[in-house]
Amino acid sequence: MKILKQLAPSLIDVVSSSNPIAGTVLKMATKRLNMPEDSTPEQIEEEIQKDPDKLSVITDVENEVKKMNIELESYKTEVDDRKHARETFKNDWTPKVFGILALLLYGAYVLTVTIMPHDQNDETIISLVLGQLSGILGTMAAFWFSGSSTK
Repeated sequence: MKILKQLAPSLIDVVSSSNPIAGTVLKMATKRLNMPEDSTPEQIEEEIQKDPDKLSVITDVENEVKKMNIELESYKTEVDDRKHARETFKNDWTPKVFGILALLLYGAYVLTVTIMPHDQNDETIISLVLGQLSGILGTMAAFWFSGSSTK
């Protein structure tokens, strides 16, 4: 694996580690090289030695592996950040009171809007307020009960 280690160190590091994307990376490389999915890195290297034009394919896969590693590290950082924030605020009553208050006020607003008659001009304002309040509640729920990802 001398050639692959020089041309695609990230690819080899991922494939030879317990990285969660290792299987995907190997399948991606073998698919692009028109090889069987169960090919090993050694077989990939033999294929490159037979046909040096396939080096560009490995270079492309290497670049994608680097991008995937960056995205994985970014995701890990986001998760760690959320865990830290939850740990920091778990004994603080302020966000909990704010969340409960926001939920109660949201319910009161929806009830008021539903019961009270309104004209056509009010509908835009009602929609804007409901959208904003829904966003606030969604953000709080994501913080306390799940993850939030915009990707």
